[in-house]
Amino acid sequence: MHTTRTHRLAAVTAAAALVAGTAWAATTAQAAPNGPAAPTVAAAQAAAQRVAAGGLTPDQRRRADQLISVFENSTTEIQYGYAENIDDGRGVTAGRAGFTTNDGDALKVVRAYTDVSPDNPLARFIPELERLAAAGSGDTTGLPEADYIAAWQQAAQDPAFRQVQDDQVDQRYFTPAMNQADQLGLTTALARAELYDASIQHGNGSEYDALPALIGRTNAKVGLPSTAGERAWLDAFFDVRVDDLNNPANSSTADEWRKSVDRVECLRRVAATGNYDLDGPFTVTAFGSGYTIG
Repeated sequence: MHTTRTHRLAAVTAAAALVAGTAWAATTAQAAPNGPAAPTVAAAQAAAQRVAAGGLTPDQRRRADQLISVFENSTTEIQYGYAENIDDGRGVTAGRAGFTTNDGDALKVVRAYTDVSPDNPLARFIPELERLAAAGSGDTTGLPEADYIAAWQQAAQDPAFRQVQDDQVDQRYFTPAMNQADQLGLTTALARAELYDASIQHGNGSEYDALPALIGRTNAKVGLPSTAGERAWLDAFFDVRVDDLNNPANSSTADEWRKSVDRVECLRRVAATGNYDLDGPFTVTAFGSGYTIG
């Protein structure tokens, strides 16, 4: 991330099995005369998939990931090998979710990769990544930067490293955002995708700029989605997030975040089309360029 899931795979799997099992039982039981039609097996499978994908269908999750990739790397293709210092005070930003060297994000990725592949090209940077994370430092002279970037790009050719990045995105950004969406009672794919994107950019900590704080300010402004209505709540969340990007508490991010406002406005434009289910394919414009989300 550009900042900060408790992994609940077992819970998700159990919940999915429960949904599927309940629907299967309903389809095999004899329907009462004149009673409602029993759920179809396809409907049960779709429900189980949504549970397993954090309230999104697999297609909706893929489109959400494509949108975030557009915002992060100007392409719908996930960029596992991206790495550069964008001079935002967070050191080197790398990978599909912008894992940074100053706050422990990149360190967690490299440690997880080293657990499954000890001789990987990034393992030698762990001591320096630990030092940078402990100090919250954006100074990359001790990596050194060029060698670290080259090693990240080399590692990205390994499917195991790409899987580690996917797992870290789920654990640290996607699931916390979906937990927040569940607590709010958000049901539309677009609203859930917006919280996911905010989780990636703002993190899930206790800071003023983090996702929980953005949600709190939105609730204070218009009330919960159950009272304001989900669409009105989402529009207010867009406003709160734009205000935070323009006026972040973390001054070191200010210049880059002000340039990123269109990632919020892009999703607001999707909302204006009425595509709250993220049905595809559809086209978006972000930062002056057009993209097809499949």
